[in-house]
Amino acid sequence: MTAANSPRYDHSRTEHARRKKVIAGGVNSNVRLHGAPVPLTFIRGEGALLWDVDGNAYIDYAAGMGPMVLGHNHPSVTAAVKESLVSGQLFAGQHQREAEFAEALVDALPWIESIRMGMSGTEMDLLAVRIARAATGHRKIVRFAGHYHGWLDPLFVDMSVTTDPLAPVPLTAGQSASAATDVIMCEWNDLAQLERAFEDDDIAGVLMEPVMCNVGLIPPSAGYLEGVKALCRHHGALFIVDEVITGFRLGLRGAQGFYGIHGDISIYAKAIASGFPLAVLATSAELLAGVGSGEINHSGTYNAGVSSVAAGVATLRFLIDNDPYPQMDRLTCQLADGLRRLDAELGVGLVVDHIGGSMLQTRFGKPGPMASRAEFAANSDDDRLARFLGHLQDLGVRPTSRGLWFVSAAHDEALIDKSLEAARQALRQL
Repeated sequence: MTAANSPRYDHSRTEHARRKKVIAGGVNSNVRLHGAPVPLTFIRGEGALLWDVDGNAYIDYAAGMGPMVLGHNHPSVTAAVKESLVSGQLFAGQHQREAEFAEALVDALPWIESIRMGMSGTEMDLLAVRIARAATGHRKIVRFAGHYHGWLDPLFVDMSVTTDPLAPVPLTAGQSASAATDVIMCEWNDLAQLERAFEDDDIAGVLMEPVMCNVGLIPPSAGYLEGVKALCRHHGALFIVDEVITGFRLGLRGAQGFYGIHGDISIYAKAIASGFPLAVLATSAELLAGVGSGEINHSGTYNAGVSSVAAGVATLRFLIDNDPYPQMDRLTCQLADGLRRLDAELGVGLVVDHIGGSMLQTRFGKPGPMASRAEFAANSDDDRLARFLGHLQDLGVRPTSRGLWFVSAAHDEALIDKSLEAARQALRQL
């Protein structure tokens, strides 16, 4: 019996059908539309494990798409949130945990002086654009094919299409064509193309993931970040680094600490509060002065909600005080090396990309590091990856749907070994 009609997912099918009657597509993020054999319904998470409504248990490497750096239901985080609920949830004013969180973050990241909090990376990326325009007097933003900075019109365009830097940027249905004229799309790791983009003298900022994580796991080429920063300096544009995924994944100081180069503005979300809605724009006091005076608008009813900031404080304190990174790095290397050994044994064409930290990418295709979205797409067998991930899910192991794996502080050697045994069985079924 195939997974498509296996009773293993019957209750998830029932729940999905129920949702579809009242929720468009049965999901509340389009990323979840294509769950196979059906978008699953979960009832509980604990540590590195998830359970669905059918009672199936999964070793979780999706990690909420990255946020669960400490694992699900971490006692330090849940205790802090429970304690905060006694005092209330939302005051239309400030609370003391805001300063505690900001002080801890500024102390941990030496290149920042001041922050603003919101609920999502999307919001903070848009605030970064607003600050860049106010600071430079320019209008356009350069971004890169395959990178993701939220779903709203001022930054979202068709990420899969590479154009000449000054060509019109392709859109998806319903988007504002006029907003898209503010976006210049370049290919990742192509410094010469970025130089040509700067022939347009109206660029306010360059916005990037410091490691491409939304299509593959593609690091910057040697000298690329330095070259981008130098171009920004020369042309008076701001260098904006979106660490929504890489922040607190490539070590406490994220990709900027990992590579030893930082931007003018940094964006953090996901792992910063263990799954609670919290995002941060971090930069210099000078660049945030206009926001602080009210000249540049940043608003939001739910910004710095009590429970979210309590979760952020607890997450930061645990990461700083307990330093789980050596163990997470070791386990991620163990997982990556084990998957590579399985491919050497079985010869199925599995490629494992791991640059360091607690993330790795699995794909099928040409071995060796990829440099861009286009190269990754041309050398990846998406159908084979989907079948591999489907078999893994049936065997109780759950990476993300694009083959990106997140290891948390809750994983251990026994779970890695169990995951590798499941991978062995899944690869044999291809």
